[in-house]
Order: sequence, then C-alpha cells, then structure tokens
Amino acid sequence: MATIAVIYGSDTGNTRRISEIIAARLKVDCLDVADCSAESLTDYEMLIMGAPTVNQGELQSDWDYFMPDLEDADLSGIRVALFGLGDQKEYGDTFVDALDNLAEAVEQSGAELVGQWPVEGYEFTESRAVRGNHFVGLALDEDNQPELTGQRLQQWLESMNLGN
Repeated sequence: MATIAVIYGSDTGNTRRISEIIAARLKVDCLDVADCSAESLTDYEMLIMGAPTVNQGELQSDWDYFMPDLEDADLSGIRVALFGLGDQKEYGDTFVDALDNLAEAVEQSGAELVGQWPVEGYEFTESRAVRGNHFVGLALDEDNQPELTGQRLQQWLESMNLGN
C-alpha cells in the first residue's frame, strides 16, 4: 500500500475526529497541519487533507497560515484527496468553500487531485467547491447530516480504492 497521511486543520474538533477515523481505518499517519512543513508532505505518495469552512466561506486558520507553503511546494506525482466540513443550511451560500482554496493550492503545487464527490443529497445554494456536478472532495455536514458521515466516508474511500 502506498504511504498515506491524513492532514487536517480543526477548530471545534470535528475535522480532527473525522481525520482520526480515516487514519485509523487506513492505518496511516494523522497529522495536524499546524505541525507540518511543506517538505514533510513529499514523504508520502498520497495525502488526504481535511478542512472545515469557517465564518463566511473561509479556510480554517491553521490551513490559512500554511497556504503559502502549500502553494510553493512541489507535490508532483502525489495524489491528494480532500474532504471538508460545512453547514449547508446555515451557510448554504458558502458550503464547503474552503475545499476550493485547498484544491487550487494542491493543483498549483502539481499534485493530482482525486476523490471528487457528487453534489446529490445536499441542500445548499452555492459552493465554490463545485466543479460540474461534483465537489472537489468529500463534503460532510456534521450539523445537519451526521447520520450520513460514516456511509459517505466508506463510499468515498472505496471510490479511491482505499476502502476495507
């Protein structure tokens, strides 16, 4: 199996918890982005990056701080999958917007973006993270659809040949 790391930024703990679930299922490293360097990302063949969307469509503060390093990193040959947490009802016009910020930085760094997720099953009005009829990564809503998280995670991992 390829060497994989799950990297997250979290304010309330939800993104950290989901990251730990993914890392435990895959038996891989789970790292807080606040403790990462751009150079350490190249130690892996695949990165799974998780971020909540905060305020009005903004990237979580640890990710925001890390962005210049991520944009300047050379991640050529590395596959990157993204997942994001948001609230589709309260913030339906900025639902998981932070995923778009990560996707742009990852693509700029030369990585291959994988793990797109269909928009069906969500109720939001707008999201920068949508390309065509898919999110750039897995969208999770722990506020309004927590009962779907486990199933969505499993299907998402299986779609990338990472499921058990």
